[in-house]
Amino acid sequence: MRSINKYKYLFILFIIIICIIFVNFFNNGKIKKELTSSFIELFSINNIEIIGRERSSKKILSEVLESYENKSLVTINLKNIQNEIEKIGWIKDVIIRKVYPETLSISIEEYSPLAVWKRGSIHYVLDEYGYRIEKIKSDEYQNYFQIRGMGADKKLKNLLDKLYNYPDILNQVDYANFVSRRRWDLHYKNGVRILLPEDNISESLSLLDSYIKKNKLIEKGHKKIDLRVAGKITTDRVSGNG
Repeated sequence: MRSINKYKYLFILFIIIICIIFVNFFNNGKIKKELTSSFIELFSINNIEIIGRERSSKKILSEVLESYENKSLVTINLKNIQNEIEKIGWIKDVIIRKVYPETLSISIEEYSPLAVWKRGSIHYVLDEYGYRIEKIKSDEYQNYFQIRGMGADKKLKNLLDKLYNYPDILNQVDYANFVSRRRWDLHYKNGVRILLPEDNISESLSLLDSYIKKNKLIEKGHKKIDLRVAGKITTDRVSGNG
């Protein structure tokens, strides 16, 4: 073992000595410049590999990368490229690697769309944390969970985390409206409105789930189910405000 370590250190020392000799020998500015130039050209970028791009703009990405084609892997700044790419819509994270001798490898992680937030005539597609990925047309992403109301984007994850435990309720929701920045109304596809409380949403959904199955409230034509009072369900055949 000691013999192996000895040879290892001798090899490292040999490399260091060679480097010192090389630098001193080519201390001539012209020779050094020519050698450096030849070395850089040896590793020019002839291939750009892109992994993970689906929804982000191929055109904009190509325009960003075009300026780096035929440049040297040795001299390019990966952080600058990363910053430029991360400005493109849908792109959440980027990992860029130099693969010698001629490849620039770019791995892209995009945001995953989960819901659509409607604010008047403006629509945004959101990720699970309510991040506004992109402004969209009203007829796009219609199959995604729909929310409305000021501040609804900030409370999206909290609501969905609870609704996922009650798929029978979730599957009936047409859209959820965040009322007065305090609580949610769930609007069913058949017109029924569920008024959730400001707090203890999980308990209210559990009560609603069991009560609907037991009493078939929706099938009986109720248009409003009020859960705002803890442990109590109030039903009404006429929709109201609140």
